[in-house]
Amino acid sequence: MGHRPIAPVKIGYENTYLYLTVCPFTGEGFATFLPKLDSKSFGWFIQKVEESISEKSLFIADGAKAHKEELFDANKLVFKKLPPACPELNPVERFFKEVRKYLKNKVFESLELAQQKIQKVVETISASVDNVISLTCFPYIKNTSI
Repeated sequence: MGHRPIAPVKIGYENTYLYLTVCPFTGEGFATFLPKLDSKSFGWFIQKVEESISEKSLFIADGAKAHKEELFDANKLVFKKLPPACPELNPVERFFKEVRKYLKNKVFESLELAQQKIQKVVETISASVDNVISLTCFPYIKNTSI
């Protein structure tokens, strides 16, 4: 018979969304917190990513409703949508899995404190370029050409 895990609880919540992209070859990335997961926020994020890159790149994302191909400048970012229900193919999901390891069973008094902790965790994971590459550079990505 199972047992109920003991963990801190706080009734009620606020939320924010961590938008993150990582280059599996260099370990470089761009991240920001945005208030919503919608096309407008995703479009802003993509614009910032496009401004930060110097050469045409591949952008892989899942099939979330906000991930729309028309938001991309095809001269800067080539958008490829992953098949449905395949998070194991999404390189950023492995990065998020590492982030979640640092956050499990944590309760934060405010959204700001949660964001500060998440930022520190992302910076810690990103500090080792080799770690980011090992997490995100899947064989199918190594063999991809645009």
